[in-house]
Amino acid sequence: MEYIPDYLKPFIIHKDYFPELIEDSWFNNPVYWKGRLISPQHETKFRLYFCGELIDNYMANKQNFPLAIYAYSVNSGEKITLFDERYNGYEALLIENKRELPLSHEIQFVDKDAETEFEIIILGCSNTDFDDEYPATEQVQLINGDWVNKEYLKCNAFDFISILIRNAKGQVYTILEMELS
Repeated sequence: MEYIPDYLKPFIIHKDYFPELIEDSWFNNPVYWKGRLISPQHETKFRLYFCGELIDNYMANKQNFPLAIYAYSVNSGEKITLFDERYNGYEALLIENKRELPLSHEIQFVDKDAETEFEIIILGCSNTDFDDEYPATEQVQLINGDWVNKEYLKCNAFDFISILIRNAKGQVYTILEMELS
């Protein structure tokens, strides 16, 4: 079973992956959850914006500011949160409460080819066995005080996330690879 984060489930389809990736063994690793981004209007082209900084064409958090990445559908302009370090992943849920931290200003992502519209694949995984970590309990308390079941953690407490893009020229780039624990 793939444990896709709840906040991404409405925006992920499990088909039409970039053909360039299908042959890569790492992409087909069964540990990962993965999907292609699609808007509620079934759009697959997006502009990317992020709060953070760009280091060697990879998105990263900026000193004292968490990383947040958003996709805006090209036609409808709908905003989809791809990742917000304050709320998403293992560290944000179980280790450090960053919800009160401000974000840096939002900037548009432009790739190496000066392109601004992309198709997006997002993938991640969790190496934590929550049944083993919390054997005697059905509910686990998050860092913010909320109580959730282990199924919620299996979906939402991922400890690795990656975002790949394909531009109009057909070039595929990885723009995020981040460990969250």
